Amino acid sequence: MCTGITVGRHAVPEKLIKKYNLEERLIQRSEQAEKEILFMQRHRFPLLPVFYQGEVHIMSWGNRDREKNVPVAWWGELSTLQSGAWSHFSPEPAEILGSFGLERGVWFQIPQGIKGIVIHDQRQRPYIYMLLQPASHYYEVMTGYQREPVFIGEQI
Repeated sequence: MCTGITVGRHAVPEKLIKKYNLEERLIQRSEQAEKEILFMQRHRFPLLPVFYQGEVHIMSWGNRDREKNVPVAWWGELSTLQSGAWSHFSPEPAEILGSFGLERGVWFQIPQGIKGIVIHDQRQRPYIYMLLQPASHYYEVMTGYQREPVFIGEQI
């Protein structure tokens, strides 16, 4: 899986940084490194940066509320999506922006982004779900986890 990501501050428009108070999520790996915005699944309000319908959005990372008519989850299996099991939610493809991902204390590079799906609730609010697939041997050894995000362009 992937329980956190960072994205370069430059990748998120200033209006979204202000709207979602993302300044408080800024981190910097070293004095020379670019500032990054940290998005964690365990945050009180988990969010992700998403490229969707031609522009960058900040969306709720999955759903914790059983009152909403969207899955109570943060991730979705690629095989489940391909089987059509989520088709009644009308999922739409999206790209989760990211520079680095985090799983079990291990940071890894995200070369081009992660595939996700956007599902809207009964009030048309969008939720992003990260897609997962069986982990490569490398990823499993690195993180100890048998599922990995569906990386855009390559599998690590």
